[in-house]
Amino acid sequence: LTDEEFDLDHPRADKFLLVSIDSWRYDALGRTNPALNTPKFDHLTRDFGLAERFFVTAPATRPSHTSLFTGLYPFEHGLFGQTYLKMFSGIPNLLQLLSAAGYAVTARSERPEVFRFLDFEPFIRPFDATADHQHLGSLETLITALREPETGPRFCFLHFWYTHGGYGMGGIPGAPNLEALVGDGRAEEALRFYYAAATHVLEFVLVEILKVLALDQWAIFIFGDHGEGFCPEVMSHGDCLHEKVVRVPLLAHIPGHGGVRFPAGPSSMIDLFPTIAQLAGLELDYEGYGRNLLARPPATGGDRWVLSELDSLYGIGFLHPGNLLTAHERVTSRTAIDDAELARVEDGIRVWSITDGYRFYRENERSGEFVLRDVVTGHALPCPDPDTYRGIYRRLHDDSRYKAQQLQESSAAEERVLEERLRDLGYIE
Repeated sequence: LTDEEFDLDHPRADKFLLVSIDSWRYDALGRTNPALNTPKFDHLTRDFGLAERFFVTAPATRPSHTSLFTGLYPFEHGLFGQTYLKMFSGIPNLLQLLSAAGYAVTARSERPEVFRFLDFEPFIRPFDATADHQHLGSLETLITALREPETGPRFCFLHFWYTHGGYGMGGIPGAPNLEALVGDGRAEEALRFYYAAATHVLEFVLVEILKVLALDQWAIFIFGDHGEGFCPEVMSHGDCLHEKVVRVPLLAHIPGHGGVRFPAGPSSMIDLFPTIAQLAGLELDYEGYGRNLLARPPATGGDRWVLSELDSLYGIGFLHPGNLLTAHERVTSRTAIDDAELARVEDGIRVWSITDGYRFYRENERSGEFVLRDVVTGHALPCPDPDTYRGIYRRLHDDSRYKAQQLQESSAAEERVLEERLRDLGYIE
C-alpha cells in the first residue's frame, strides 16, 4: 500500500506483541460474554479495538498460523490440513522477514512441537525451557525474554495452548467427559470448563504480561487461531467448519491511538500479515488476498468473502511420536516420510466455507452437501442457488496469484491428492 492508502494517524511501530490463544472462540471474551469474569483483562484492554467479524482460514493450529505468518490461504501455502507436514517452498514468512529487517524476534509457545517441519519452526521455542509442562513454567522467565533487549525493534509472538483440548483439566480426578455432556444436552455445563480455561489465560497469565509493558510503545494483536464447537454438530474444532469454529476474537492496540477502527465487513487471519508488515515498514512482494486492516478509507466489506478450509484426509492429530521423533530430512514431501505416503484416514473429509461476515456458507467438496446460516445466530437461511457461493469459491482459486505453488506437488501421493481436489472442484473430468 502507498502512504496515501495507509492510515497516517497510525505511526509505524517498532515493538510488536502478537498473542495467539488456541481454540479461543468469539464468546470467550468479556466484551462479547458478560458472564466471563475477567475484570482485570477487560480493564487493561478497554481501549483495544475489537474486530467483530474476524475469521480464521482453517480450524487447526498449523494451517491457521501458517496463514498468519504468510498472508495466504491454505490452498496457497500448501498446508491443507493439520497433518500435512510442510509448506510449499519459497514462501516468505513474517518471522523471517522481520528478523532480516533487524527486529529482535522472540517467539514462544506452550506447544512449540506443533509447528514442527514448518518454515518458521526455528524461531519458536517453549515458554520456559526448564519446565516439563509449559503452563507451569515461570511467567517471570517469559516476561524477561519479552523485554530483552530493551532497545531496538522487537517482535514477540506468544501461543497459549492451555485453552486447547483438555482445557486445563488434565490430572483432575473424575473430570467429566465434555463430549458426553454435550451429547446429553448439557452443553452449557461443558462450556463452563472451557470458559474457565479461557479465564485462566486472560485474567491470570496475559494480564501479568500486559501490565508490565509500556502500552504506548507496543503494537498488540490478541486473537484466536480457531474457535471451538461445543454443540451437537461440532464438538471439537477439527470435526467440521462451523460459525463457532471459524469466527474468533481479534483485539488490537496501536501505540498512542488505543482502539483500532476495523472495517465493517469481514476480516481474515491473512489480513494480519500485510497489516503488521505495513506497520513495520517492510517492503513486500505480496499479492495475496490479505488486506491492511489500518488502511483508510477502511474497506467496507462490500462483496468481500473470506475463506476457511478443512482437510482431514490424513487425520487431525499431528502431535504423535511418528511426527515428533522424525528427523526433518526424512520428510520428503508434504504428505510423505521417506517417500512413503502418510496413512489416509477412512473418514477424512475436505470441506470449505466462505463468509461475508453476515452469511456463512459451508460445503463438503465431495458430497456437495451444503448449509447457509446467519453468522451470529447460527439460524439457517434460505439458499435457493448454491452455485452463487460455489462461484465465489471458484473465483478465489482462479484469481489467486499463488496458483503456481501447487505445481510443487512432488510425490505421486501428493499428485493424487491434487488431482482429486481439482476433480472435486470441477476443474477436470
